[in-house]
Amino acid sequence: MLRYPTSTDRKWAKFIIQSTVIKLQSYSTHSSIMPFGDPKFPVINPSPDVDQTIRSLRTSDYLLATFLTSGSWAYGYIFGKPTRMACASTAMALGMTAAGMAMLQNGRSRLMGYRENAREVKIYGAWPVQPEVKPNVPGTRYPVATGLTSPSVTPPLDWKNYD
Repeated sequence: MLRYPTSTDRKWAKFIIQSTVIKLQSYSTHSSIMPFGDPKFPVINPSPDVDQTIRSLRTSDYLLATFLTSGSWAYGYIFGKPTRMACASTAMALGMTAAGMAMLQNGRSRLMGYRENAREVKIYGAWPVQPEVKPNVPGTRYPVATGLTSPSVTPPLDWKNYD
């Protein structure tokens, strides 16, 4: 039987929408968003390759991959009613792909200095040339990336040898 929404239903809907907006706003300021400026921690390698990133993975990265893969398998098994095992296997493959990307992103951001990396600095040491941290000018409409183009990290191009 279809019933019309009452004032209580409208209040609950308004509450749910407001709480969702607040959650989305808090996610938009979360620290996992790709940074645009200087790294906040010491740089170990400004351009790490995949081998070095895999060698520097932490236990938390492996746990993330395990939980993401097993959680996606469980999701595929629970919601893949007619063909549970096929859906679970497909979901597990997608979860493993996402887990691999998340592991590499976390490891790379630690080596590049965008995440906490005290353990890696003790093991590998810091890069000899650290970026100069410059604050963004307040009041500008768009943020300015300051660190990855600073002369201490990337010297300006020498165009004299190019014809």
